[in-house]
Order: sequence, then structure tokens, then C-alpha cells
Amino acid sequence: MSKNLLILSLFIFSILKLNAQCTPDGTITKPGFYPSSLPDALIGSTYNEVINFKIIKDTMVVVFGSPTKATIDSATIVKVNGMPNGLTFNLNKPSKTYTPAETGCALISGTPTKSGTFSLQIVLKIYAKISGFPIQQADTIKNFEIIVKPSANITQLDNETKFIFPNPLLSNELNFDTKLIKPNTIITIYNSQGQLLDIQKIENNQSSITFNFPKGLYWLSIISENSISRMKLIKN
Repeated sequence: MSKNLLILSLFIFSILKLNAQCTPDGTITKPGFYPSSLPDALIGSTYNEVINFKIIKDTMVVVFGSPTKATIDSATIVKVNGMPNGLTFNLNKPSKTYTPAETGCALISGTPTKSGTFSLQIVLKIYAKISGFPIQQADTIKNFEIIVKPSANITQLDNETKFIFPNPLLSNELNFDTKLIKPNTIITIYNSQGQLLDIQKIENNQSSITFNFPKGLYWLSIISENSISRMKLIKN
């Protein structure tokens, strides 16, 4: 790949990710935040991850010293504290308010400028009813942290590489070279619109990953301890 083509490919990839908007995962049925953890980020490298969530239908509150069941009408995400410098947290709804019947999502994106471990605090205001009487209650989700590493070597891979194979892919199993991809490597999969589809961590003795997605164009980021490699994958 020529130097000019490499620069153009990186530019197109950056534009795709900057323009990406998160779309809630309609298959989620259980309350909670998904995934349970976020991958590490690197200073000077584009970060683009999605959190899906579904709020609970009821909760226990203390009324006059006694635990009482409250039915939740909705919850508003008021703010997020602790975000790394250079990253933003953008919800899919301008109102920032969600009912138990719907699934929401947030896009964490940008380019980190400072290294460290950043513990996120997602501040909620919950609107509920106890025996028909409305109440409000504050809550904070502290499940997530983002580790920003100091630097990385970024390599753009062309379609001829055997880093991951076969390419084009004809099945739901994607193989990789175990000499190049070691245990604890993170592989993130994006569609052609820049939406995050999956995060897979490579374990010991693993030589392939599941790629159960429709035919089309995809982008993969292979994130190791000190480097990120990006490649285009076609599934036929």
C-alpha cells in the first residue's frame, strides 16, 4: 500500500467513525448496561465504543424506615463524570430520558489526550411511583472505567495481509495468525457505518473468532499492548 493510499484510508476510516451514531440493540431484554466493560484507549488514537442499556422496572426505596417497592416510570441520565480528556458521551435521545420498555445507547468517542485510569460515574435521576404517589430518586452507575495508555504504533493493513483470514470471508469463523495475534489481544468489529458490533478478547490457545454477521464490508481493530492494527474485511 502506497503512503498516499495509506493516509487516504486512515482519513476515510476516521470520517466514518466521527459521523457514526449509536443505534440501540433491540435484542436486549434484561435491565443493565452492556457490555460489562470497555476496552482500553490510546493517546492520539480514535476511540469509538457503544454502551447499550435498559433501565429496571421497579426498585426498593426506604419510606419511614421501611423498604418499599417503587414502580419506575422513567430515568434520566443527567451527566457523566470522570470522562477522559478528549472523549465525549453522547446519548441516542436528546431528551436523555428512558422508560423500562425501551433500550438506549450511548456513544463514547473522540481522541484521548491524557493517559490514566478514568472511572466513569453515570448520574441518573429516577422517576417512580409508590402506591400511585410520584417520587424522585438519584442514583449513580459506577460500573465502567476507561484505561488510556500513553502511546501506540498504528498500522493500516491492506486486503492482502494474512493477519486475519480468509478475506473475503465465506463462513462465520474468522481465523488469525497466532504468531501475530497473542492472548489478551482485543478485536473490535465495526460495520461500514462505523457502528460497534462486537468486542472479542483472545484467550490462550485460541486461533479464531466467531463472525456471525451478514454479508458486507466491516472494519476490524486489533488492539495489543502497544499497537493498533486496522483492516478492512469483506464477508461474502
